[in-house]
Amino acid sequence: MNSGMYAAVSGSLAAMKRLDVISNNLANINTPGYKKDKMSFEGMLAGDINPPAVPSGTTADPIMQKENIYIDYASGTASQSGNPLDLALDGDGFFAVTTPEGTAYTRQGNFRTSVDGTLVTVDGYPVQGSGGAAIRIQGSKVDIDANGGVTVDGSQVGVVSIMDFAKPYNLTKTGNALFVPADQEAIPQAGKAQVQQGYIEGSNVDSISEMVQMIETNRYFETCSKVIKGFEDMATKAANELGKI
Repeated sequence: MNSGMYAAVSGSLAAMKRLDVISNNLANINTPGYKKDKMSFEGMLAGDINPPAVPSGTTADPIMQKENIYIDYASGTASQSGNPLDLALDGDGFFAVTTPEGTAYTRQGNFRTSVDGTLVTVDGYPVQGSGGAAIRIQGSKVDIDANGGVTVDGSQVGVVSIMDFAKPYNLTKTGNALFVPADQEAIPQAGKAQVQQGYIEGSNVDSISEMVQMIETNRYFETCSKVIKGFEDMATKAANELGKI
């Protein structure tokens, strides 16, 4: 297979992966706290500027070496919901929640209470308070201040834990709105974000931008497919002509 065919195949694979990323972003456009994924297209191909490591004396094919997908942590737009258990963060930081695999972090603040009054996420994971303790809400009037202090019927029952990490963030998605540190040794620090009660942070996906990228990627994929077809036709023609000699 010649280098032109390799390049066209690489482009097709990159386009397919990018379409998967865009489709997932669009599917989560209404998911509170969702952070969209982005893909560096150039990073998908082996090039002359940053060639892949190959054994001495050999030449690398210009084929896809690895994908370069990263998370865009830009804040989504906060909208007022009127639900006292809905919380949005104004600034950098994450809510800490307890999952079966350990502590995870999220910006998804559409919380609710479980049967025993524990403040939990939509997936049922307890929201951590100071020291990692669960927060139990048993009463009628719930007030949560900018620092995360939770007061029920006039009595404080806990403080919502707001944590942050050193930048640039090195986090891994464990769900559409949950993150864990890629480095298990990473130590979270107290976040400086302010809590907004009665608000929900939406997804940071821009539907128009994603649709434009989808159209561009589809066109690119079609172009690569035509190039591959052209090389196949050339190879077939060459084989037929050689057979006549």
